[in-house]
Amino acid sequence: MDDDRFRSARAVIEEEPLFSEFELAGLVGTELAERLPDHLWLIFEIARVIESTDTELGKRLAPLVARTTETDGEPLPPLPTVAAEEYEADLIRHFHELPLIYPYQFLLPDEVFYQRLAERSLWLPRPVPPRTYRFPTASDTFAPDPRKQKVYVLFDVSRSMNSHWRIVLAKAIAYVFLQRNMRELGTVHLRTFAEHVGERYTADDVPSFRELLRRILLLDARGRGTNMQEAIEVAIADIRSHHSLSDAEILVVTDGAAHLDVERLAELMGRSIRLHAVKIGHERIAAEPAMVEYYARKLGTADARRLIELQERRRQLQLDLQHANTAMRRSMISHDIGVLDRLIAELAERIARYATEHFGTDIEQLADVFVQLDDLDPAEAFRLSPQRQQQLEQLAEALLEEFSAHHRSEDAERMAALLDHVRHLLRFNPDAQHLEALVQKLEGALRQWMQSVRSGQYQDVAIPASAPLLDHVRTAIGSRRGDGLSLGVLLRVLWRRLVRWIRRQRQLRIARVLLRRRWRR
Repeated sequence: MDDDRFRSARAVIEEEPLFSEFELAGLVGTELAERLPDHLWLIFEIARVIESTDTELGKRLAPLVARTTETDGEPLPPLPTVAAEEYEADLIRHFHELPLIYPYQFLLPDEVFYQRLAERSLWLPRPVPPRTYRFPTASDTFAPDPRKQKVYVLFDVSRSMNSHWRIVLAKAIAYVFLQRNMRELGTVHLRTFAEHVGERYTADDVPSFRELLRRILLLDARGRGTNMQEAIEVAIADIRSHHSLSDAEILVVTDGAAHLDVERLAELMGRSIRLHAVKIGHERIAAEPAMVEYYARKLGTADARRLIELQERRRQLQLDLQHANTAMRRSMISHDIGVLDRLIAELAERIARYATEHFGTDIEQLADVFVQLDDLDPAEAFRLSPQRQQQLEQLAEALLEEFSAHHRSEDAERMAALLDHVRHLLRFNPDAQHLEALVQKLEGALRQWMQSVRSGQYQDVAIPASAPLLDHVRTAIGSRRGDGLSLGVLLRVLWRRLVRWIRRQRQLRIARVLLRRRWRR
């Protein structure tokens, strides 16, 4: 009976897809970043909603997430296939898989063996069901191939993306899109854009693909503008100039708060480059004078051209007024300026009305697949269904049962990740009292484990807890909701801020010295 319970609890843990997603995103099994976005753990719950075709959000995004396999109405030529063996060589994922590794590795020197064990770089035969894979790979993960379709992702990181949880939804869309299609994508490219276009990142193998996913999840939206025009032009130029990018599709994830020169971009894209877009929210702008002048120069309509001509004529009359010699001449020029002001105001009002009505809709004209999404309602989006709440409770109970019996370090890391994940969900689910009680038990178990590790109680553990793992657990149990930061975390935060302040003061001193030297010259 105990063995049945053991297998059941272990099966619940090992078969939970959430931990696979954490591992793929680099949140389990690797050293975490110094600072994680507050919304990071909520992305995975939104991703679950997107992946389900039973939800409204999943139905809206289905045409985009399930990428087309046709080009101009004709099916893409199939790739050659090869049947996989029933076993595949794979790296160990957990320390309890040590007895399953290839025997010849036990002949390694002890120092090399334990180093590889700690790095999880030992090999073992992993059973897999018979499957047919596309040549030349037999992997069920990211499999680059020059004949496969490539994707160029443009991700909006302007400050407007922070409104109404847009950045959470955007990251979840990009995450699901790449994760679902990683067996089909040949190469993935990513650029962020705001007032400027960011650096291009490329994924062409499994490690770089995981790093790209992790980069997307950790993005911050701090830009002060949305220069989507330049971002798309840069992507088109990259695709045109690099052979490895040929036939790449562009995916734009944005809140749409930007104007585009549709005719120019359509001409640059031609028929070979396709663009898909997700627009989140219904961003609008205020009709300010600076915006009217900007659009007058960008739109190119008859009203816009006429407005520019009148503004130039008014500037010329203003100069003539300053140099007029007689009162009659000044009166005539002033009268002409008044007439121009009324005409300019009328044209500016029409342009402002046009701009506010069409602002953010230009991308729709360019996109082959365009998806318009409403802003998230967090109370609705992050509400746990009874079934999902039960799944999380079963997972927490299974981890507590397994951890109390074996104290495996990988289970401690999973508990820390689950603790962070559930704690953020509980902010929007105050009635989940049983889940709240399990969170407190997880936290208590991790605190007790940390004390035991410090005292050296668990000497029979095959591999001691690593420093990144201890930091992860320490952060998880130190960020308890309502208790604030732990002393250690608080000291690290204050130390980083002090270092940044000292560097900033040093840079300011250097700048002052340089300016003084320049003025002296």
